[in-house]
Amino acid sequence: LLEFQKQSELMDMKEELMNDAIDDALGDEDDEDESDAVVSQVLDELGLNLTEELASEP
Repeated sequence: LLEFQKQSELMDMKEELMNDAIDDALGDEDDEDESDAVVSQVLDELGLNLTEELASEP
């Protein structure tokens, strides 16, 4: 029973490490949305509208 408990705790730790690694590798969607908002704000301050410029390209 003691060996089972050790193995279970070890598996829990490995699972947590793997989840953290996957989250770090894939990034967080909230971070991406936040980055997009900052980029849009900077472009607006510069008077650029990236969407309109890209839409007018052939």
